This record gives sequence, C-alpha cells and structure tokens, in this order.
Amino acid sequence: MPRLNVDLRGLVHLGNLSKGYFAATIINNAIPFLLLPVLTRYLSPAEYGNIALFQLCLSLSNALTGVSVQTVISKYFFNSEKEYIATIIGNSIYVTAILSMIPLLIFIFFYPYLKPVLELPLLWLILIPPTSFAFTLFSMGLAVMRNEKQVLSFSIHKIGNTFFNLFFSLIFIVLLLWSWQGRAGGIIISYLIGAGGAVYYLKSNGFLLLTVSKNAIRSILAVIIPLIPNGFQSVIISQAGIFFIQYYFTKDILGIYAIGFQLAFIIKILIVTLNLSWSPFLYEKLESGPKINKMYLARMYLALGGIVLAGVIFMNLFSGIILSVMTTPRYFGAREFIPWFTIGNLFFGLYSFLMPVLIKHEKQNFISIISLTAMMALIAFNILFADIFGYIGIAYAYCATYFLMFLAFFGQVQKVMPLPWLKALAVFKSDVI
Repeated sequence: MPRLNVDLRGLVHLGNLSKGYFAATIINNAIPFLLLPVLTRYLSPAEYGNIALFQLCLSLSNALTGVSVQTVISKYFFNSEKEYIATIIGNSIYVTAILSMIPLLIFIFFYPYLKPVLELPLLWLILIPPTSFAFTLFSMGLAVMRNEKQVLSFSIHKIGNTFFNLFFSLIFIVLLLWSWQGRAGGIIISYLIGAGGAVYYLKSNGFLLLTVSKNAIRSILAVIIPLIPNGFQSVIISQAGIFFIQYYFTKDILGIYAIGFQLAFIIKILIVTLNLSWSPFLYEKLESGPKINKMYLARMYLALGGIVLAGVIFMNLFSGIILSVMTTPRYFGAREFIPWFTIGNLFFGLYSFLMPVLIKHEKQNFISIISLTAMMALIAFNILFADIFGYIGIAYAYCATYFLMFLAFFGQVQKVMPLPWLKALAVFKSDVI
C-alpha cells in the first residue's frame, strides 16, 4: 500500500507564517484592484495610461534608490549582533538618500527629452525620488518585522499604509476630481506616512543606529550595487511594456493593457506573500551549511510552485467574470493579455524563490549579469514581437523573458547547491519489499 513519503512540517510551518502575512499583503497589494471600479468609471483608458506611466517611473526610481537594501538586512539578520544590524540599517538610510538623488537629477536634466514620450508634468516627476526614498524606508521596517516574525506589527503597518493610500486616492479622484493626479497623490502621501511609522518602529525597537560606519557602507554597497540591475530588470521586464505600447500604439490600448496587467498582478501578490515566509525561512535553513536537508528544500520549492500554478489556472478561468464585475465594457479587451501575464508571473515566482540560494552563495555578480542580459533580451523581444504580432506581442515578450530568466537561475542553483528534483517528485513510498 503506497503511503505519503513527505515531511509536511515545513510546509505547515510556512503556511502558519503565511496566514499572518496573507491578509495584510492581500489588502495592501489589492488597492489598485479594489480601485478598478472607481478608476474605470472616473477615468478614460488614456488617463489610466497616465497612472501606469507614473507608476513605471516610480518603480524605476525605486530600483535606482536601492530598494534591494531589504536583502542586505535579511542577509545579516540571522548571523549578526543586533547592534550591527542597527548599524547596517542606519547606514542604509544614508546610502538610500544619496542614491535617490540619481533619479531626481535624471528627471530634471533630461525632462526635455522625456516629456514627448511620457507626457507627464515635471512637478510629478520631481516628486517621485522623495517618494522612492520613503518607500525604501518603509520597506526596511517591514523587512525587520518579517525577519523577527512580528506578524502583528507587519500587518498593522501594511494595512495602515493601505488605508491611507485608498483614503487619499478616493478623496482626490472622487471628491476633488483630480483625475490621474489624484491616484498619484494618494500613493505619495501613503508612502511618506509609512516611512515615518517604519523609522519610529526601528528606533523604538533598537534597530536603528545612525553612526556612520565605512565598513557597514562597504558591506551594503557590496550587496545592493550588483543587485541594482536586478531590481531595474524587475521593473523593466514587468512594466517596460507600458512604454512600448505607448510608443508603438495608442494610450487607449495602453489603458486596456494596464488593466490586464493589474488583474494578472494578483499572481505576483500570491508570490510576494509566499516569499515573505519563504525567504527568511530559506536564509535560516541555509545557515545549516553541509547539514542542510536538500530533499526537504526541493519539495518545499515544488510545493510553492504548485500553489502559484493553481493561482494561474484560477485567474485564467475566471478573468472574464472578474473583468465584467470590476470594469466597464471598454476595458473587456484586457482579457487577451491575461494568460501571457499570468504565465510570465509563474516563471517570475519560480526564479525569485531561488534567489536566496544565490545571494547566500555570493552570486550577486551572476544575478547582475543575468539581469542586464534579460533587459536587453526584453527590449529586443518587444521590438521584434510588436512588429510580428502587434500589441499582443508585448505580452509575449514579458512571458518569454521571465521564462529565460528562470532557466538561467535554475541552472546556476544546480551548480552551487544541487537539489534532488527527481527524487523530490517521488512523494509516495511503497510498502512492498
């Protein structure tokens, strides 16, 4: 009689941790989804396209500002003294403040060239770098709460940020009729408030030491500088389609494209939620060194991939119903994009679940090289596929790029820490001798 040959304790442990994060993460990341009935009624597809362009610029600024500083915190959190962690966080704030000047200078000096492409006012572009700095501070606080397994504090800060984002966006769009600028204003104010709350939490819990340390700064830069291309590619791959749709086609198509991307983003919400538990869990397990149970990790990884795959299938089955409930008929064409976005997000999840293994084995340079290669491949795919397939080719490019990144990351992980994938698939054990 075959019986289950799997230790489910790790999955149960992750499940218990994820339950605490799930509500907060879903609520926080569901803001754009919850706002769809409002945005699609108060804004035209072209105005929704402006929101997509603003968020693209914000995401690119976040990447340049060093949003990967969360990785630095996680890397040192489980094998360093609290004072050193506080020093790392304090010096990360200085590094982030300096890096945030880069996008500010870019927007100011290159605005004459950016204006015809983006068609966004300079004032709103200038507000983006301070918002990125605030977002990074907010992320630092959440990273500490996550690594400390302070689920309640994490949830309060996440949901609080969600409340302010939703509240101010609705006030600005519905009552003040600020069009797309109202949505941008809601995002900016919520991150400024979130940054203040995060700094207060870090300071009051002894995780913030503002003494300048050259050694700490070198350690921070050694991690985040090679990872800037990875953060940059994450934005480029996920949102560069916005630029290419705008360039090759129309803002009306861009608005429909953005709605399809927003619905498919639910899969990324699922991945982010799982990673909130998986990443600290994996970093902690990797500290075991030669004693690590590779079979255990391989099966955990396969289980995570299975959960994401189930989400992809669900979204594709019910995307038509969701569109009919959450939007108006002029946005129903978004359904054409959703299969390719969701499959692309599946490959994004599969490679991001492997990231801690490469970070722990000091493979930041490899990550940087793959990230740069992926960005160049994406640009080539977008140009080629747009010419061959039309606007749907932009979605094909998104999916193909994440698939290639997954293959590269998977191959490298097998070099630095081979995992027994075939044996991990044998989840049943026979009692027959």
